[in-house]
Amino acid sequence: MAKDQVHGQIGKALEKAQQMVDQVKPESNSAANDLPKWVCRVEGTPQEAQWTVGEVFHLECEGASVEFNSTDIHFQHAKEQLYALKVLEVDQQSSNSLSLKATSYQPGTHNFKALVIAEKGDPKVVMEPLQLNVKSVITDPQQKPFGPISAMKLSYPMWLWVSLGVIVLGAAFWGLFRLRRSAQMKKVIEELKQHNTALGPFNQFHKDLRTLRRKNIFTDKWSDAKKERYVESLDEIFRMYLLREFFIPALDWSSKLIVKEISKSDKKRFSKYGDDLQGLLKELDRAKADIDNVKVHGCQQLTGMAVKVSQNMWQTRKAQ
Repeated sequence: MAKDQVHGQIGKALEKAQQMVDQVKPESNSAANDLPKWVCRVEGTPQEAQWTVGEVFHLECEGASVEFNSTDIHFQHAKEQLYALKVLEVDQQSSNSLSLKATSYQPGTHNFKALVIAEKGDPKVVMEPLQLNVKSVITDPQQKPFGPISAMKLSYPMWLWVSLGVIVLGAAFWGLFRLRRSAQMKKVIEELKQHNTALGPFNQFHKDLRTLRRKNIFTDKWSDAKKERYVESLDEIFRMYLLREFFIPALDWSSKLIVKEISKSDKKRFSKYGDDLQGLLKELDRAKADIDNVKVHGCQQLTGMAVKVSQNMWQTRKAQ
């Protein structure tokens, strides 16, 4: 008798549990069942009746009247179809129709059943069954797509990863550029400490220039080696003046980069001496590169140009 009572209680419990499951099942799908059903179709016919991964196509949907308050339209997919159909843009929108630009990032034959169209996460309508054939961009059947990269899967389109790579490389090069500039500025400070003087940049330049001219009396009997030493010394003295005046690594930079940096840091005054500065640096570079064709008279002219340019820069910067 006790056994019959136990079996009876178990039977009642199972029956009650089944009733609870039957009640829950319809409620779990009630949200989708209550939504208006819209018919969607893909406009246009691609080659071989297949769209390519990432190819843009038009999706036309229509059905019973529904209120839309924005163009933030998207599909609510199951996890395995997350990238099978994506809304790119809303072309036209009304209460009973949608014209969408869409694409697919997953190759294969996709059968969408009861796919929900939502607005800002709020389900609006449910699609009638739709089939979409998407082919891979890989043309060689023997070629296999890339697998996971460590813990990361290449689930996004290739152009997105390429763009991200370009941004990362650009940021890396910019960081290296800033580090290099920082190292150069530290070198400028060290050079200023080594050549520390009570005189200002302009006065120190003319003092160094007088010393150079006293050691090198201009005569027609200068050898090419002496002319080379003189031009290089004049170039170094003038670049040292620029280093002290503008705090730039003029001893290491090219003439073009020096002029470019000074034009940016001294915009208001650069127009008054910029052409002369550029001309002097160009002539010094030309003389160093072709010392065989430099005459003693040419060394004198370069010295006069350096004096003129330094005076022009000093007077211009002093006046303002």
